[in-house]
Amino acid sequence: METTHTTHLNRVTGHGRENIPNLFFKLMSFTMKLRDVFARQSERNFSRLPIKKGQIAVDYGCGPARYIKNASEKVGPGGKVFAVDIHPIAISNVNRKIEKYQLSNVEAIQANAYSCALPNRIADVVYALDMFHMIEQPTELIRELARIVLFNGIIVIEDGHQPRELTLKKIKESGLLCICSENKHHVVCQLKETKCLPPA
Repeated sequence: METTHTTHLNRVTGHGRENIPNLFFKLMSFTMKLRDVFARQSERNFSRLPIKKGQIAVDYGCGPARYIKNASEKVGPGGKVFAVDIHPIAISNVNRKIEKYQLSNVEAIQANAYSCALPNRIADVVYALDMFHMIEQPTELIRELARIVLFNGIIVIEDGHQPRELTLKKIKESGLLCICSENKHHVVCQLKETKCLPPA
């Protein structure tokens, strides 16, 4: 049986929270769907992302695929959206939405641990929403995000269910990103090799 200290530590580090059981994933998806229906949460969250027409965007840890249709519409026919997740149900959700809404500019990518099949330096924008708190090895995740983003691209990381101080600590400890700006919703980063954007 876990001690209170161990339980708290696991919540902080994300230990044991990456490989979500199917039933829990479905319950999480249902809860998020209710929030979207009654509070339009996904629309509000997505509207804050700095994505433009014609860009290549990566929804890393796309989960229930709640942002996929919005992202597809935002980048337009000249852009592309890659929806990446480790969970097979997430990939099924993406493919179902692609078929339902005829999203020809969206592609689902199954991740394997902290890597995926996307080539280096492909994305203008990589965003990781409501998932960073679940990651056991944040530096490894950030390394992958840093690999796929363009040198002048941006990475948007939402806190999820953890304090902002912890989010910033994990980002800084990776040594891979510089923090360009932050607001109450997320942190905007670029590669350390790149001159950071001016604060928003």
